[in-house]
Amino acid sequence: MGFETVQHALAFVEELAAGAEAFDAATIGQQLRDLDVYLQHVLTPKAKNTDARRQVESGSVTVGGQLEVLNPHDIQETILLSNTFNLDEYKCVRLLIAAGQQRGVASATAAAAIYYEERRAQLSCLWYLLQSQALQDTETLDDVQQQVFQYTSALLREQQNGKRKMFTHLLQLIQGQQADSKLLPTIIDEQGAPVDLACLVYACQIEPALPEEEATSLAKLLLGMADGLQGMNAQRSPEEKQAGFRQTYTILIAFLNAILPPVITTSTDDAPSTNHEIALGQLTSNQELKRLFEGDEDIKSGFHAVAKLAWGVMIYITGDDNNQTHGRAQKVMHAACEYGVFHFVHEAVLSSHSFVDEGIAQKQHYASGLHKLVIQFLNAARTHEIPALLARSKEVETRTLHAQKQGADSLPSLLHCLASLYKLYPDLWLDENIKPDIVLPFMEYLRDQSAVEESATLLVAWLDLLTGMASGEEGARNVFESLLTSNAGSSNPVSWLRMLMAMREYCSRYSQQPDDNQEGQQPHKDCLVPPEDVAGLSAFLALFSQVFRDGAASQVGAWITELQNESSISPLWEVMFQLMCHPVPQKLKAACNEAIGVLVVATGQASAIWERLQAAVVVAPSMQDDTAVGQYDISYQLAEIEARAEDYSETLAFVRLLNALWKASGPGIHDGGRPYAHFSHFVLNNVLVLIGRRQYKNEVQKWELFAACLEHLLLVIGALQPGMVQAQVGSQAAPPPGLSVMMELLRGGNVMKSVMQLADEGVEHLLEGRGKPAGAAREATLLVSLRVLVTALQTDIWLLQELRQVPSTGHWTETLDAVMKRDSRRISKLISCVGYTTSSAVQVEAIRLAHFFAARQPTLADTLVQQKPTAGSSDIAGIPLSATWPRLRFAFAGCLQSAFCHSGSDTLSRDEDGNSEADPSTAMQPDPRAVLILQLLLAGLHGPVPSLTHLLMGFDVTRGPEGLYDSQLDPQQDFSCLAVVLDMALTPSQPGQQPVLYEQCLELVYRLAEQAHSREAMLSLLRKPPYSLLMSQIGVVLQVDEDRPQEAQIRAARLYQRARLLQLAALELHCADLAVQDATCRALLQVFFLWLDTDDDSDDLPVQAGSHILYILQFVGTAMLQQPEYVNELSSGCRQSLQDMGVDAVLQSNTPVEQGGVLTRTRRGQLCYDMAALTQELKQRVCCRYVATSADNLRYSSEVAEGSDELREACREALRFAQRYNAWLEEAAALLAVVQAWQQLVAVAVNKRFDILQEVATAADDSAGPEAALQIVHQLLSETLYILHELLVAGGQSLVLPITQVVEACMARLQEQALHAGIEATSSLQFSMPGGQVPAATLDLFRRLLAVLDRGQNQDALRPHLYAALLSFMQYSHGRRPAQASPHILRALLKAGKANGSSDRLVADMDDQSRQVEDGIAWALCQSLPLLSVVIRDAAAQTTRPAMKSQALTLLASWVVAEPSLAVANKLHQQDLPNRILEDLVNRAHEYLPGPAAGAAVQVIEAQLTLLLRLSSARRSSLAEVTDDVHIIGKLIDCKAIDLEPEEPVLRSSHRHDRRRHITRVLLLILQVVNSELAAKRQSSETSRHAVSFVAQHSRMMQRVLREASVGSLNGWEPGEKEAELAALVLSLVTRLSFSQLSQQPGAPADALREGAHRLLKALGCVNEASHSPLVQPHRESKDDTADAPPTAFQTLPLKVARLRCALARYLIWEVNASRDFRYQIRPSDSMPYQPCLLQLSGMLKQAARDRQAASEERQALLDAIQSGSGSAGRHHLALQEFGAAARQKPQSLPSLLTTAAQTERELQQACLLAELLLAVMLQHLAESDGDPSALSRLGDNRALLSLQRALDPTLDYLMQRQGNKTSSTEATEQMARELKGYLSTAISS
Repeated sequence: MGFETVQHALAFVEELAAGAEAFDAATIGQQLRDLDVYLQHVLTPKAKNTDARRQVESGSVTVGGQLEVLNPHDIQETILLSNTFNLDEYKCVRLLIAAGQQRGVASATAAAAIYYEERRAQLSCLWYLLQSQALQDTETLDDVQQQVFQYTSALLREQQNGKRKMFTHLLQLIQGQQADSKLLPTIIDEQGAPVDLACLVYACQIEPALPEEEATSLAKLLLGMADGLQGMNAQRSPEEKQAGFRQTYTILIAFLNAILPPVITTSTDDAPSTNHEIALGQLTSNQELKRLFEGDEDIKSGFHAVAKLAWGVMIYITGDDNNQTHGRAQKVMHAACEYGVFHFVHEAVLSSHSFVDEGIAQKQHYASGLHKLVIQFLNAARTHEIPALLARSKEVETRTLHAQKQGADSLPSLLHCLASLYKLYPDLWLDENIKPDIVLPFMEYLRDQSAVEESATLLVAWLDLLTGMASGEEGARNVFESLLTSNAGSSNPVSWLRMLMAMREYCSRYSQQPDDNQEGQQPHKDCLVPPEDVAGLSAFLALFSQVFRDGAASQVGAWITELQNESSISPLWEVMFQLMCHPVPQKLKAACNEAIGVLVVATGQASAIWERLQAAVVVAPSMQDDTAVGQYDISYQLAEIEARAEDYSETLAFVRLLNALWKASGPGIHDGGRPYAHFSHFVLNNVLVLIGRRQYKNEVQKWELFAACLEHLLLVIGALQPGMVQAQVGSQAAPPPGLSVMMELLRGGNVMKSVMQLADEGVEHLLEGRGKPAGAAREATLLVSLRVLVTALQTDIWLLQELRQVPSTGHWTETLDAVMKRDSRRISKLISCVGYTTSSAVQVEAIRLAHFFAARQPTLADTLVQQKPTAGSSDIAGIPLSATWPRLRFAFAGCLQSAFCHSGSDTLSRDEDGNSEADPSTAMQPDPRAVLILQLLLAGLHGPVPSLTHLLMGFDVTRGPEGLYDSQLDPQQDFSCLAVVLDMALTPSQPGQQPVLYEQCLELVYRLAEQAHSREAMLSLLRKPPYSLLMSQIGVVLQVDEDRPQEAQIRAARLYQRARLLQLAALELHCADLAVQDATCRALLQVFFLWLDTDDDSDDLPVQAGSHILYILQFVGTAMLQQPEYVNELSSGCRQSLQDMGVDAVLQSNTPVEQGGVLTRTRRGQLCYDMAALTQELKQRVCCRYVATSADNLRYSSEVAEGSDELREACREALRFAQRYNAWLEEAAALLAVVQAWQQLVAVAVNKRFDILQEVATAADDSAGPEAALQIVHQLLSETLYILHELLVAGGQSLVLPITQVVEACMARLQEQALHAGIEATSSLQFSMPGGQVPAATLDLFRRLLAVLDRGQNQDALRPHLYAALLSFMQYSHGRRPAQASPHILRALLKAGKANGSSDRLVADMDDQSRQVEDGIAWALCQSLPLLSVVIRDAAAQTTRPAMKSQALTLLASWVVAEPSLAVANKLHQQDLPNRILEDLVNRAHEYLPGPAAGAAVQVIEAQLTLLLRLSSARRSSLAEVTDDVHIIGKLIDCKAIDLEPEEPVLRSSHRHDRRRHITRVLLLILQVVNSELAAKRQSSETSRHAVSFVAQHSRMMQRVLREASVGSLNGWEPGEKEAELAALVLSLVTRLSFSQLSQQPGAPADALREGAHRLLKALGCVNEASHSPLVQPHRESKDDTADAPPTAFQTLPLKVARLRCALARYLIWEVNASRDFRYQIRPSDSMPYQPCLLQLSGMLKQAARDRQAASEERQALLDAIQSGSGSAGRHHLALQEFGAAARQKPQSLPSLLTTAAQTERELQQACLLAELLLAVMLQHLAESDGDPSALSRLGDNRALLSLQRALDPTLDYLMQRQGNKTSSTEATEQMARELKGYLSTAISS
């Protein structure tokens, strides 16, 4: 397939260089061959072409098989690009097109940038391949690496015209023969080194056998560049000169790789001649090379001398073995040595700051090349030149031992050179595989010649070589043992004893001299130590320091004891301290201080040396005793001796000694360091603040001293502990040094200026100075200064709190960041240090400072936006920047990009001084810069906007928060952190290579996309290529972790990767505009939710059956982690030991570190163990068993307490447990994040995007039809319940909550879809359960739900969601049976389906399946009765949250209905739940309703009343016996909530309406309960008596209900459906009671209610258009507005009004029956305005007739539509939910037609019922009038009667001719209809 672009090829090569484990040996060969297109002509693109130019000028060019039409501007830009870079015109056209697509500008400049990026990528591919092979151990190669190396070698050996093509191209590029090399920036690596030069070095190492022509070209290139360095004039900048020097020595290394034969080692002895050696043998006769290196002209430069020496060595080793060849070689080598070649290598190359700044790998590689030169020289010069060098060494007479000027070499220069190489790369000496054989014989030769003893300079060089050999633990051990007296022997010129005795001898000599100077300084004593001994002792002390610094900690103690015993000097540092106190030269004093500092660290004897320093009065304390006489006054030395000499080596060493003492003493230094405050005072006031005022002979020393002083500040601030300020109150002692330093910093005085000195220069100026000799020292100083500020910012807040509590300390208000903010540019300069690209350690500290400033200054982004750059500051990358913030954005992006490239490399591990150290253990650790920047960006999203995060991520922050909304993010144009993060997130190899960083990048992208301010901009960016992150990285979510990583952090990171991508998918589905992003939503739903095709390649799929969303769920189930338990993890013995120390209580407490505990919070907020705090706590508890030998050092006593080993082992076990717990916590949190993200995705898909899911699923499986999506949901629900149950069983409680929420969401979706399912309108009309599920599957869901509830019954957070799911299930599975539906609708459906079978049989089958489900649920409930106790507990407990309580009550109510045997009801009564509910209603309901939580309280009360209603209804409808001693009505009599008034004058209007709504909802259910209870116990006289008392007690409420239903608006409120229903319930309750009993109650409630009923009759007793009731007006207006609307438009209010009229009619009948003397008026009278009359009854009857007619016509239209199948398409499951449908839907939907038809059926039935009742009332009145027709005639004139007859005749005919079985009731109705028709006819005719 190949690689689409060179960037893809580069990504492949980078991944290959990072590790070959991810590649297959069977396919890697083809992948490597695909690189040929980019590497074969990587450096020689095709030149201009005449034919191509002609086509371009014509305006039509065929590129890539496609015709491109160019406009004049395009033609001009193409020709310009071709002429500038000598490029093929076709290539230029392609570049121009790419520029238009990627950069938006089709210009030559943009195309040149793309051309440069392609060149950079191509050259980087070659560089990665060559570097990985050059630096790899070829003895441990796997199959993939072997193929890669074979490919690389073949690439380098490929020839063209007799020349090596790749080598020739590299030389041409370096020589600048390509025109574009002068126009485009140099391509550099991460260390700033030119990539082409590095490729040349690696190529010469991999394939060093160069043909003669290439070797000659390389030699000429080297000598030419060396000559160019000599000819550089003064106008060249130091940076340009340094760059030239760096390029030259890099080419020198390449030359050495090519010209020198391999070094002979033990492993290479007797090896056959290689191709390289054969080629070198041929080079010896090349005349051009002989002219260059064997000519008589003088050596022009040091590089020429090195190349000449290499040529001579090569001739000697590979040439003919004869005297002529040897003489020729010796002549060349002698000339090089006469020039001083080794001195040049040591002083000019190895000591140059450019070489020092090289990366570790580069430095070691270059050192290997130079080391090969030295070793081969030793092999070639052993018989001639070595003796000459030895003789020259003996002739040296100088005793100063300073560095020699450039001149002839001697043995010291050779030894110094070799020593420097071993210091750079210790493995050259320590690794047995590359260790040369010649070094030890050479050293033996020097010892045999007694050369070291005879020459002081040689002795110093010898000691320097030993120092280089002492690197590392093995080297230190070897050197230490070799210098012991027992091993050194008499022939060894150096031994430990000899040197220690020399120092003691000089101390004795000084002590014997008279002390004639009271100030302790005697200049005449300096001559006691000769200069040569000063140099020798200094070199020895340097060796001593190196050995004991690098020695193994377990061995150093024994070494010191051995030397003390051998020398009789104890302690060992005493002789060095004494020598330091004597007036020896500064160099020796400095060496003594350094050695003492090393011993401080090695021995831990800080207290003893502190005491020794104080006793010697090295620095006079502020309150010194007059009798104290100092041995050694460092202040005097600094002011008088060193200042005059401008050399401060003694002060520098002394400050470093103080720092070593502070480090060894640790943070718990005695008394906070108060006894040593005068030393810190000296450093602060005598050294630091005066550094800038003194003159320095060596500028490097100035910055080293500066750095040492700042490090001292860092140490003393770090020693500050809370409480020290309080301890200082009233004390006469000096304050702790850290307190003094912090107070100076908070004042913003000289100390702050000193700390800020370098940062104030600006990062651009600092980078310019990095190339100067003092650049490295300045960099180290800058690093320490930033660390001082970081430590101070960690301290200032709690310190200020303590200072403010002590008035005597002064008035302290500002934190350190506020002090620095006084200078508006200071903070920006500190943060800008992140752009200091030459030191990652400096960048780390700058980022940490940015953390503090961003957290403490919410408006930091605005502050930075308003700042201008300093005058004279240069632009960045040629881009003119008019403000500070673009520079910061560029710097942070560059730093983040560099950090991503360095993650996992050996350049990451740095010591506390910022120096690089190789550390194999950090190979896969992320770069701390990347981690810190990502954490900074994430933290900035939690504060005000715009924040520093938005600034750095490329958002428009110049216009405040408004700018974020419409930011046009373009990472291709604007280099920002967003561009780097997206590049990281889109790289396929990064999830595996850098999982932690990749996860944080995804989190950052998601957080930005989630927040409202940045959502639109981010999602817009992520929806367009090349940043389509979701679809490109979806494989990360679905990856299978076959090899589970060992590190918990890596495992957690991989889990978080999945979580973030799932969250992004959920967010995209939620926010997508379907008009634009419909395809994306469909693609996401298809990827996650559709079933996998397991027919092909099923073995490669993550799951065998199901969807990816199910795979993620299954993965969660298998990846569950077991929490480590403290009790189970430790043995009984360890637990007992820890209990004895009280550690078990510490481990099990939840106290954070801030409160004295050992817990801290992770970045994501979880409490974990703080390992440092826990370790310190364990140490303190263990140390109580031991004896303290000094104030700050603990040592074991001679009598160690018994059992101490067990205690230490117990502590180790405790620490291991804490580590395991932290690892578990991190991984468990990540797994929870995956589950939560999965839940979000499922919730959005099921709730918001279900319609699209349905379409996608249907399109994927036509056979499943519209039910495909429901099948997905059902399967997902079933699997989720299974996994949920397994998690609960296995103890995975932390994961169950989001999974339970998915159960709730899926069940709610099934419930909603069940409203549109039930009957299948197809030709076969086969019935299935809602959702296409058979009864067995439906019951299985219910059983699983109950099982999960059983397992999770103790999970308070879990139960509400399970209750909700169970409620949804009950509604999902309990629809009305088809046989109970309207026969008209059933007939229409059967005709529509054209069923071939019996309709009765089909309906019976449907009923049978419904009955199966109902019976199964009832059986399951009976089997799960013990589980009801859990739900009852939640329903009854006062402490239960209102939401869960209402859910539990509602669930119980549904179960009462579902279980017809009343087992559930009996269980509730056994638990006394009804009585407890009634008690709650009576005693507490009235307190809840007026309160602030009334809404939640109403939900609970409604649920309670619903349960009582269901219990009452179940008792009434069931034949089973129920245990019932509950008198519901009797207890409700005392319910005060019933009499609450909805109108309170003190309440605002909105609050009044809320109160009224709450009260109405409660009353509605209470009246339903009372009516139901009265109907269930209608034979009970006690119940009737209670009901009468209830009406009497609450008659005022009932009167209000009737009054409000009959009046108009009240304070902006009008009655509605609830009020109509309430009034109907009141009337219904009254009609169920005896009028006589009501009349006998106090207060005459019957009369009051009669008046209310008559008022209501006046409002509703007419046709609608004549009524002014607010209950009728909305319906009338709606009818008028929707006259032309389809028959599906309706409101539910008319049905409620019809029911109210029916209740009113029943009341009238009840009223007439209660009083036989009662007579209706014919018409209303003024004297009795509310007295019922026949006119009102006729009006109501007329309206009932109208409603019946309209409903009948509407029903017929709907039945015709159903029967014809209009609105239906395909296969539908139709819901027969006509008994409770909430709303009518679109008429095109067949389910909506059914719902509308059912609603219309109810309206028709209600209208008929009302007509029957009114007929009964009127006929009853007429019967009392003995059939006098004049009663009707008085209703109006003949016209009015005719109108009444026309209105009533259709309805009366309908009542007389109704179909169906005749009953006594229907016969009576027919009779009444005939009688009324007769009355009307008689009245009209009369």
